[in-house]
Amino acid sequence: MKLFKKIASIALVLTLMVTTFAVSPSLTAEAKAASASGVAIGSVLIQGGNVAVASQGTAASDDGMYHLVASDVNQVAPAGTDVAQTAVSAAATFSVPLSKGTANSMLYKKFTVCVMSGGALKAVSNSMYITNPEACATLAPGRMDFGKKGILPELLKSVADKNQPAALGAKQVNLNIPISQINRLAGYDYSVMKYNRLGMQVNVIILIDGASPQEYINPYSYDGLGAHNYYGMNANTAEGIAALQNAASSLARHYAGTGHGQVDNFIIGNEVNAWWLWNYMNCGSNDVFMQEYAKAFRIMYNGIKSENATANVYTCIDHQWSRAEASYYISGKEFLTKLNTIIKSEGNVDWRVAVHPYNAPLYAPRAWETSKNVSHSQSTPYVTVANIDVLTDFLCTPDMLSSTGAVRSVKLSEVGYVSHEGEALQAASLVYANLVAENNRYVDGLIITREVDHPEELAQGLSYGLCNLDGSQKMGYAFYQNPTSPDIIAQASAAAGVDLTSLITPR
Repeated sequence: MKLFKKIASIALVLTLMVTTFAVSPSLTAEAKAASASGVAIGSVLIQGGNVAVASQGTAASDDGMYHLVASDVNQVAPAGTDVAQTAVSAAATFSVPLSKGTANSMLYKKFTVCVMSGGALKAVSNSMYITNPEACATLAPGRMDFGKKGILPELLKSVADKNQPAALGAKQVNLNIPISQINRLAGYDYSVMKYNRLGMQVNVIILIDGASPQEYINPYSYDGLGAHNYYGMNANTAEGIAALQNAASSLARHYAGTGHGQVDNFIIGNEVNAWWLWNYMNCGSNDVFMQEYAKAFRIMYNGIKSENATANVYTCIDHQWSRAEASYYISGKEFLTKLNTIIKSEGNVDWRVAVHPYNAPLYAPRAWETSKNVSHSQSTPYVTVANIDVLTDFLCTPDMLSSTGAVRSVKLSEVGYVSHEGEALQAASLVYANLVAENNRYVDGLIITREVDHPEELAQGLSYGLCNLDGSQKMGYAFYQNPTSPDIIAQASAAAGVDLTSLITPR
């Protein structure tokens, strides 16, 4: 997401005429993994109306009992509530009422086996969350997986009414929902239902903007309020945890096809590894930053999946792969590695990856070019469409697989190509990008930025639109309309000076 985009959500509200209109507190460290005692929780699963927890291993207990403690994401056991007990055993099981939707809900809790030692509870196991929140969902709409080709639509009403995404044959669109708008969704309802009617899947990016109520904003963000585009989600305080739980479940329920339209895919944050610009939290270290994001992501994942069982939930990185630009980036590879480690240690789930594989540099006009900065090596500084196999190959490694052993899918959720060096090169890049997406089975979407040029982008030299400001269509519009046509591919290859099909690395 580039700098101009922070006004896009405001444009949605205005365009569709929705009628509405410090010092950080002390911060808690995250729980460690399994203790040296040898007790390990192996599963935490919803079974009917209960949560079933199974552990193995033994530890001495003054009262001969294991105590199951349920903690919030910002607590470290034994802090929390003692919710079940069973006799010490090498293979212990616990059952706790799920109580979804009540003050005693276990949906977002992490569970730890504790023992009595010296008159107080002591943690003796790892901590684990529910890993099948979809089991308690009451909604499971059929997904609108009609195709990978997508577009970021122009929301200005005079343009939106042309329905050009439908004419393009787009099957996916993106919408940004800043949390400040969560109680004013009428404009989004209009758009989601409209694109659904036109046969398009809707992807929503959930963002913490500066206008969000404070309870949603992470305390690590307070020192930068007003100076950044978006901020970290607050899974650090009790108020923030409650707010995120409500936001996740209410958004998923609202957009589960029950009268307000259907959202199949939720992306949690924007280019989160580029934390200074897009997910500001001044945590002091990458490890603390990752723990804060992982806690919020877990809440959003469980909240969304517990309402809409068929929804997919994504994290989001930019195109910097092995390179961390200055001190305010985490490389995409490090980000995904750390997130995977945290989530697996606390209960693996089916999270997915949204990536913005822009060219490097952004204004480079040829999508197919490789270089020392864009290679097919895992040490490549950048991941673009030309070497997206680096990312999908990484996700194919055994340690990165989902809880079911599947490769996590990748959505190319934002990528665009400039026309300032000629519309033919932009058009060829669009055809090439579509070829790459269609020939990589792990890619589930290609969202081109954008339908119409944006003035602030143009000022940065980024002429990404398929249409000019005056609404006239560029060559790229017609090429992206029929990117699989042999004639269009031939014309694109001629413009590129190379047979684009010969550059494809199928996966």
